[in-house]
Amino acid sequence: MMPAGPVELLDYDVQPGTAGASGPSGGLVLLHGLGEDKSALQPLGARLCPAGSVAVYPSLRGHGKSPKPAWGYSPWDCAADLQRIADTLPSRLHLVGFSYGALVALATAIALGPRRVRSLVVLDQSFEARPAKAFAGGGGEVFRAELTYLKWGFDHRHLLFMAAGAGIPMLTVLASHSHVVPPGERGRMLASAGQRQMVRVLDTDHRGLVSDVPRLAALLEDFYLRTDLC
Repeated sequence: MMPAGPVELLDYDVQPGTAGASGPSGGLVLLHGLGEDKSALQPLGARLCPAGSVAVYPSLRGHGKSPKPAWGYSPWDCAADLQRIADTLPSRLHLVGFSYGALVALATAIALGPRRVRSLVVLDQSFEARPAKAFAGGGGEVFRAELTYLKWGFDHRHLLFMAAGAGIPMLTVLASHSHVVPPGERGRMLASAGQRQMVRVLDTDHRGLVSDVPRLAALLEDFYLRTDLC
């Protein structure tokens, strides 16, 4: 059955890299958190994306000028949105996601696979189910109700194992004072770290993690160098 109308694509910007940046070559795709848009991680991308590469900044569905359907806000819906524009992006991709964008980045890495996704950076996102945080609103807040239910209502830890099993190098950066990742889960992430799944903790809160661009960029640069991606 053909769709009733044309599929709307994400709104996104593509910016060329700059001389002096020491991130990975190819395409650096940076995915924002809830309530933000494509501009949120541009300072980080500008710091990391080297000359000859491009930084890609999408607004996730329901955000910015991207489509706002009534339903469909699971990480897999958002990953499909990125698949729809993948043919316009470089063949070698490095994904960086913050908060809910990190869950979307993880789902996208699994969907596109290791031939396409050469690295993954997860910034302060919980992957364990926490149903008490799921929003129970209704009426005009269907968008938020579905999105938070699909974010917090399910255990997504198996996605981390799938990415590791696919051989995608991954860095997880956690905030020591995060309201998103509780101390117990942070400890379990640290305990599961390995050579291909690095975990680092910064002494800051959830928002401070991405607002301190120089400190965060230094961690990512070290990860890219250690995994020989630059």
